[in-house]
Amino acid sequence: MDKVRVGLVGVGGMGGCHFGNYADIQNAELVAACDVRLDMLKEKIGDKKINAYDSLEKMLENEKLDMIDICTPSYMHKDMAIELLNKGYHVLCEKPMTINAKDAKEVVEVASKADKNFMVAHVVRFMTPYSYLRNVIESGELGKLIRLDMKRISAIPTWSWEDWMRDEKRSGGVATDLSIHDLDFVQSIFGMPDTIESYRYQMKDNNDTVVSNLTYGDMLVSCEGTWYNCDIPFHSTYLAVFQNGYVEHNDKLYKNGEEVKIEKQEATELELGINVGNDNGYLCEMQYFVDCIVKGEKPSFVTAESSANSVILADMVKEKARILSK
Repeated sequence: MDKVRVGLVGVGGMGGCHFGNYADIQNAELVAACDVRLDMLKEKIGDKKINAYDSLEKMLENEKLDMIDICTPSYMHKDMAIELLNKGYHVLCEKPMTINAKDAKEVVEVASKADKNFMVAHVVRFMTPYSYLRNVIESGELGKLIRLDMKRISAIPTWSWEDWMRDEKRSGGVATDLSIHDLDFVQSIFGMPDTIESYRYQMKDNNDTVVSNLTYGDMLVSCEGTWYNCDIPFHSTYLAVFQNGYVEHNDKLYKNGEEVKIEKQEATELELGINVGNDNGYLCEMQYFVDCIVKGEKPSFVTAESSANSVILADMVKEKARILSK
């Protein structure tokens, strides 16, 4: 296969991001897109040669597609992924795979039997500051990792379609929607933790904080995900302390106090077959999945089992959380 014919489901926040990136993927063609907000979709398409539909069913009936990119609200992921895999499509699905562990296990079972590729779009694994940290950890160049502190802070997400993100039954809440980025990154390297201790601080109007402390032997990892009831700009940071130094990401990337220029950082290529030194992690994850299809290879950097473990871990964090306020 030289060029993958793609159908996109959902063109809201993440879907809009995916929509724009297909123009830069040479071995994929965005043939069609669907969204219940058909007028918005048509406006986004403009004069591009992309067919627009108001339902997935209509798009599948009328188009010959190789791959479906799911960018719908999280509570729709499970049923859509299973349906599309069973119908013989390659499936890229936005994170989280599902909103609970039970559903994630069902998707893994279907994906394991399918003869097509399935991957969850865990974009942080493809972002340069995080792939750089992964390389430092795995290479051992600064010795053993002792302590990792990760934070992901945002205003309360009031912008979603029908306000689904603030409904924990539909989004999984701050742990499954936001903190799962860092939880996924950690477990993709170290696996499931030895112990979990977590705290949750809830206030009115969906102001919500989840802090999880994960241990791996004598190493401690802390992940904080917060939706604040104020106009705080989104930001994500980490501080990784090793036996022989540290790596810090806070807008810029530093190793032992020296800024690391990451625009063309060869060390972040990670043998993915693409250069994830590109700062656009979304483009990189999409390009990686398309390349796997073209090459006839299964995605190994993000497996269905690993993505399910991230949902399981988010569930465990919520179940074990000590509620500090409500």
